[in-house]
Amino acid sequence: MITGLAEQAVKLPAVPLYDANVASAYALGWLVADALTWCHCKNAEHLEEFPGIPDGGSARWDLLIDQITFRSGQLNAHLASNKPPLDLSGVLTACSGLLLGSGFTGDVNGALAGKSSNVESLDTDIVEVLWATEFELAKAYTLGQNMQRMCTCQTADSKSMTVVESVAGYADGVHKLLITLASKLPANAAHATDNSLRLWGASLHEGGTENVKDLLRQGWRWRAVLSGEVAGKDGLRLSDYIGAAAGLSHRLRQTALEAARRLWWLIALAVLVAGAGVYLISLDTKGSVGAGITAVLAVFGITWKGVGEFFGRAAAKGEEQLWDAELDWAIAYRFTRLKSAPKRRQLLQPWFMWRNRPMKSHLARYNGWKAKWPDVDLTPEAVRPSDGR
Repeated sequence: MITGLAEQAVKLPAVPLYDANVASAYALGWLVADALTWCHCKNAEHLEEFPGIPDGGSARWDLLIDQITFRSGQLNAHLASNKPPLDLSGVLTACSGLLLGSGFTGDVNGALAGKSSNVESLDTDIVEVLWATEFELAKAYTLGQNMQRMCTCQTADSKSMTVVESVAGYADGVHKLLITLASKLPANAAHATDNSLRLWGASLHEGGTENVKDLLRQGWRWRAVLSGEVAGKDGLRLSDYIGAAAGLSHRLRQTALEAARRLWWLIALAVLVAGAGVYLISLDTKGSVGAGITAVLAVFGITWKGVGEFFGRAAAKGEEQLWDAELDWAIAYRFTRLKSAPKRRQLLQPWFMWRNRPMKSHLARYNGWKAKWPDVDLTPEAVRPSDGR
């Protein structure tokens, strides 16, 4: 079995590269939603801070438009190579008209009120082009917008919601899009983000008291991984891999026990046949009976080599999937920030999440992860001066 596992492990296909255009479409959706939120809410508190650029000033708005222009240009170049009937050249032209310019000295929010309709038209044009040309890009763009609105607790028409309402309202749609685009987004990004969002949803469902700024900071982390700004594994420490390996070992034990329960009769038969073979061999010193049993089994293809190769193939493929799944959860544990996650005492209550025991288990592992490897909360991030922290 060990030999078969080793032989098959080296034959496993490499992980396919992600589609950079899908990641760009996701980032573009988030950026356009940022622009719409600023225009509708008349403030820039939802934007991540950039060193050296005044928060909420004309330079910050122009940087946002430049980012939209850059992502639109990437997608337009991709579309141009396929020569579709539609492209984003009109969007690029519209972006230039949204800039305030370095010499602008007036009221930024007042100026943006007059550009609100232009940003809405820009959004409409992007949606129409992407849905008409490539569905995957359109879905990624929609995912970016929905996640930005969820993390800023805003509806599509810019009405405010609570954190609980926002996550509950957007989670299902975000989950579906993440799974649909998982193979097109950066490695481990979609599933890790989905796992992290499930931790958030479960914690809030059980009374978590995270606020809008907490969710927004978490959203910046999700965005960075999904847009390809950072790789999901970049934030992992050695302790995370140790934890993932321990989790994998636990899963393999569970899998083995489950297989043993389902195939108990086959195991019993194998033990019976092996015992009978040993007994018969002990009766015949020349081993003719034992050789005869081996020959009969070989007729049916049941040889130690065959069994080893079979289990080697199955174990190698299964272990790859299990390891990827454990890494996805390790990444989720690493970059998920919950200040009021359910405590161990709550998790031990029999009524706690009794209808969703797997999620209860993940919340327990999340708490255990932070307790055992406390450096999980030390990753630096931009914090707004207005937070007073």
